[in-house]
Amino acid sequence: MSPRTSRTFAPIPANRASSALNSDTLSALQTCEQIIRLKIPNLLRLYLNPFVAQTCVALAEMVPALWPGLRDEGRRPSFLANSGEEALSGAIKLARYTQNVRSRNDAGATGVREFSPTVYLIDNGRWFNHFASTSIDSDLSENRVTVEFLPQIVTMTTSEFVSRLESDEEPHGILVLSPAATGNAQPGDQFCSSVRRFCASGRSLMIACVDRERFAEGMKTQEIGLVPEIVVFDETFTMNQVPFGAFTARRDLYEQWTAKGMTNFHSTTFQPNTISTMHFLKCLQEHSARFSDELQPSLKPLLVDSELLRETFRDLFSPALARLISAVSHDSEDVTASAHYVRIGSKLYFDGVGGVACSLRGHNPATWVEEIKGLDTAGNIRNEVSQRLAALTGLQHHVPAVSGAAAVEHALKLALAAQFPRSVIVALKGGFGGKTLLALSGTSKSFYRENLDPLYANVLYLDPFAEDAVAQLRLIAETTSIAVIQLELIQGVGGVRELPDSLLDCIQGVRQRTGALLFVDEIQTGMFRTGSFVRSVDKSIRPDLLTIGKGTSDMMFPFAFTLFSDRIHSLLKARQNTLASDLEKRYSFELGYRAMLNTLRRADRDDVGSQVLRAGQQFHEALTRHLSGIAVVKEVRCYGLLIGIELNCQNSLLQRLGLNAAQLYLLQMMNHRDCPVLIGFCQYEPHILKFTPPLNVTDPEVEAVCKTIADTLRTSTVKMLLTGFSALLRGRK
Repeated sequence: MSPRTSRTFAPIPANRASSALNSDTLSALQTCEQIIRLKIPNLLRLYLNPFVAQTCVALAEMVPALWPGLRDEGRRPSFLANSGEEALSGAIKLARYTQNVRSRNDAGATGVREFSPTVYLIDNGRWFNHFASTSIDSDLSENRVTVEFLPQIVTMTTSEFVSRLESDEEPHGILVLSPAATGNAQPGDQFCSSVRRFCASGRSLMIACVDRERFAEGMKTQEIGLVPEIVVFDETFTMNQVPFGAFTARRDLYEQWTAKGMTNFHSTTFQPNTISTMHFLKCLQEHSARFSDELQPSLKPLLVDSELLRETFRDLFSPALARLISAVSHDSEDVTASAHYVRIGSKLYFDGVGGVACSLRGHNPATWVEEIKGLDTAGNIRNEVSQRLAALTGLQHHVPAVSGAAAVEHALKLALAAQFPRSVIVALKGGFGGKTLLALSGTSKSFYRENLDPLYANVLYLDPFAEDAVAQLRLIAETTSIAVIQLELIQGVGGVRELPDSLLDCIQGVRQRTGALLFVDEIQTGMFRTGSFVRSVDKSIRPDLLTIGKGTSDMMFPFAFTLFSDRIHSLLKARQNTLASDLEKRYSFELGYRAMLNTLRRADRDDVGSQVLRAGQQFHEALTRHLSGIAVVKEVRCYGLLIGIELNCQNSLLQRLGLNAAQLYLLQMMNHRDCPVLIGFCQYEPHILKFTPPLNVTDPEVEAVCKTIADTLRTSTVKMLLTGFSALLRGRK
């Protein structure tokens, strides 16, 4: 295996910094400049990312640095997220999955559930604020009322936990300790004794949350006996300059998620990426220099040794993704990404995935850093973003987020807090809200919720394409007090399918009659992807809540928004609820706002919406022309530059052999002689190819890409089998 090309990383000289940028924004921008200058792929899953591997090594070594007794256990693998809260959600998912599997296995033999999925969040501060519930003033009570988002997740102080343990003869479940809870613990005190007792049953799991301050100080872990199965890290490790979160888990737990068939069970939006991991490593060097220096003999070889990188990536991050990257030969040479293309060695691929609809003008825009620096002074940035978002959507209020799933969670929490005591969510089958604990409410596939119960229970799923969908919704509205209706106008993950106008008309009527809120998720259709800034404008729909993400920052910075109405703002204000203001403080990354403003200004200047509509029409015409007469093609659906190609593979030889024909076609497209193309498929319906090219795709590219797709879909079965067999062999190396 040839060594990877070595790269040199140098910070921006201080005298080049704009005076309008604060130090945090400048630091994050320096990392972005390195990525752009070296053309490092950022939001590209099919990339054996050395910074992801380095981050996983660092996290694996941080655990025994805090708990020296765990060094003999070996390196723990890591899950990467976009925030500490998102990582905590993933950690609880893994713990609950483990507890539920154990309990059901045990119940099968004894008839008794011995392992509890109940979660105890222990905190003496505000670390878990609004995570599982929020509080409001209500006419129903003289005291503050708790609005529950996640059942059987209880927040309490250390003293409350001690009292709870004194009255519980056989404690068990999942214990989550905040940095504040562990930082104040003393050997031999009641809290430590209670923790040891809780963990001694053998039926419990412990999650410890660590921030940068606690890591820098060290924790009295050996003395107080706190040895967690899972450790969560938050965005303080990137100095709150860049979205970041992660957890490491005991290998036997983590391997449940890396088992066959679980590849997509726990993945998260925007991850893995380069900006978060590279900045994490940079901050580790700056603020934990001694620890970072000790790691360098383990980290540096990962930049030049492909074999070591592959093994580390597979062992500490994702074996399935590592196999896939090897299968498509993306691990054998240095990989770069620029504009609309990914280069692997001498081979150039047109990227039609673009971070799953994140691409506005492609990878690593050369002028992006200077554009960000050239914006107005920092004091005006957020005001202008707010004004522009309000003008584009009609919604006057917003909170920032770090991923689509986070934005969806914000929307659901705002809706449930505003609508209390209403608690029913109506979500549409085929919808995808994300994979974090509350976002799973809008993710209709039951697979993603298996063994994670209890999740939010008051969800009714409606098939939007059923013949009686309108009648079903009317019946629900008549018999149920709906809090919020959640939908995607075009279901991206669900097959690139547009909702029927008849159902949308019915939803509008239900809103007016019942006071139910409408939440439109435009993570995939917004940011000009289908032409207008958001598709709800084209449909003359004014939602109460709306989410946008993906293209907010030109593929450079994980960022999203949840927009909401005056009505919701007034309800929350009257109820003395601080959810919106607290979310604003927590996720208000200055570089995210600057990136969004830059995108909106460029969209005005370049008339991006019109460009997208024209390019979408070109794709529709070219695909119709090139795919005419190809039997495997069932339907082409183009909504601007959100494109789906439905294949009919049911009776094909490939299908009868138990092979995924669509995935073999994707491999074949990557091997095209003239124009290799990267295309994805819909998770819910993998026989539907999904194509989300850059919004400034050119006329020649449209023609070349459509020809590649057509050539591939005409490929003989024998050649397809050879392609699949070769990929299988490469994936096993």
